[in-house]
Amino acid sequence: MKQMVLLDWKAIKYFHLRAFLLPVISLSAGFVSALLVVPTNVFMFLFFSINTFAVEEKGDLNKLYLTLPIQRSSVVKGRYVLSICMGLAGLATGIPLAVLADRFSISHYYGPVRWFLPVVTISCLLFSVFHLCMFPILFKLGYSKGKFWGMFVPLALFAGLYSGWVMISSLPGNEYLIFHALKYASENMFLVNGGIVLAAALILLVSFLLSKKLYSNREF
Repeated sequence: MKQMVLLDWKAIKYFHLRAFLLPVISLSAGFVSALLVVPTNVFMFLFFSINTFAVEEKGDLNKLYLTLPIQRSSVVKGRYVLSICMGLAGLATGIPLAVLADRFSISHYYGPVRWFLPVVTISCLLFSVFHLCMFPILFKLGYSKGKFWGMFVPLALFAGLYSGWVMISSLPGNEYLIFHALKYASENMFLVNGGIVLAAALILLVSFLLSKKLYSNREF
């Protein structure tokens, strides 16, 4: 599995420098609200990990992988590990970016630090949900055939959620709903955040098992 992670990472070396643009894109979301930065950053890093599918297909790497003493399940595991590492990088860089964005955002965040934890856990949940929407399709169909449903549709969905949040949060009185939601989450830390993390883990597991099954039955 470690070998597959390294192979995939080296395969997308052409895109490595582009990863530095991701925080810039995420920081732009901070003009509206600092609460948007972390989930945006996590999604952008997840979206970046799809480059492995594009490079794999362009270089016909599937056939190369299958000539090596590597099981198909290892290919899936390696890609998921790399993607999860990218998601964690999105979290790690997104939190300080959110702090920075709060200095110039239209809607400032005034709550205590512990209120920000639900934003982090919800970002993990979004990561898992979009993982389920994207990776199984790409493993089943490949990049060219699967990019519409496995890439463009989830991207449009994320843009819709982003726009919906901006519209809803900007309506008069809704800031109090957000305030009370964050307060409730901080008072029920284990129930809310623990439940979200558990749901995220289960969805990611379903995504992995589905991808593993679909890729094992794929013909090349």
